[in-house]
Amino acid sequence: MIGSKLGMLDIARAMATHATEAQRVAATNIAQADTPGYKARAAESFAEAYRAGRATPQVSIDKTAASDPNGNSVSLEAQVMALSQARGEHDLALGVWDQALSLYRTVLGRGR
Repeated sequence: MIGSKLGMLDIARAMATHATEAQRVAATNIAQADTPGYKARAAESFAEAYRAGRATPQVSIDKTAASDPNGNSVSLEAQVMALSQARGEHDLALGVWDQALSLYRTVLGRGR
């Protein structure tokens, strides 16, 4: 559960955790792209999870995805975009983490 007064490192950790789960959801969708009747899943955005006080996103059926004739609703293009967005979130979280640690080292006089 995410508290209301998070430090910079807590937010970065929550964002990295969220990105990891979003990547898992997209990878699962891609793995099921040929499974008849499979409905694509979608992870809620980090902003939605953060507002709700969760470190990990809620995952639900993607109701915006259109189904193929075999009932499968996985769009590989949409999943690649989801992976790209999750990668960007993960990179941002690691960048924030790295900068915060660098700042702490400077304050403690230990340099980089």
